[in-house]
Amino acid sequence: MEVDDSTPPDAGKTSGRSSFRDKLMGGAKAYGPKEVRDLVDQGRMKIQLVNGNRLLPKIVTEASVVEEMSARWKEALVVSLLGKTLGYRTMKQKLGTLWRLVGDFDMIDVGNGFYMVKFDIKEDKDKVINGGPWMVFDHYLAVSTRSPKFISPAAKVTNALAWIRIPGLNVVFYDESYLLSIARAIGKPIKVDWNMLKADRGRFARICVELDLTLPVVGKVCIEDYWYNIEYEGLHVICTKCGFYGHRSRECVEPPPVETGAQQPVSASEVSGGATLNPNAVAA
Repeated sequence: MEVDDSTPPDAGKTSGRSSFRDKLMGGAKAYGPKEVRDLVDQGRMKIQLVNGNRLLPKIVTEASVVEEMSARWKEALVVSLLGKTLGYRTMKQKLGTLWRLVGDFDMIDVGNGFYMVKFDIKEDKDKVINGGPWMVFDHYLAVSTRSPKFISPAAKVTNALAWIRIPGLNVVFYDESYLLSIARAIGKPIKVDWNMLKADRGRFARICVELDLTLPVVGKVCIEDYWYNIEYEGLHVICTKCGFYGHRSRECVEPPPVETGAQQPVSASEVSGGATLNPNAVAA
């Protein structure tokens, strides 16, 4: 079949799909043309000089202006890979394969390992929020809705969904209600591994919890007078001295948590207050 090269293939038509810039920056396709205004002249923005120094300008803006600008970002999610950095193209390709969305999504690198993601359809956004925990190269993907005060250079991931294991748990306790209830001792319970409940993977209990990464992780739990170790999948940098995520024991400057009360003996490899890491743990 012959093709006439004299006319550009896109001549006479425009793409029906807005770019990420159109969606987030308020372009004509997404929000229509906007009038350019001088917010200082309108009295809706002030430029203050710290200590009268012209080289230290401080911007103070009327709240309604910030709210108006934030409206175009409200449907976006912020994602970051815990403990690993990927390039833009690799990250987007991996997320597309991982999420298996119905529609398409756009992504922009906002710096410091954070990406802003916007979806074509709401169902895909809901799937990403509720379908975790997600893992890329055996590292957890932190997913959150965007806050109007989000600033990537100062942002830190403080919460993350993670799979925990309780090896050797008495099979009597393999009950969904019971497991979700005891998981409250570790974090916010989310769900259990159904394969585990069906006894297909009956060597350990596997529970998804939301962890507060600003606190030490729990290294063991006493269930009916027996102390069980807890294993964390995909959290590769947990200090075995203080139990905090984000550094290793040789870099630790924190004293170990103080434990009180009589306890059953635990494995010799466990350090008081620390978490047990399972390097072979693989998320489903």
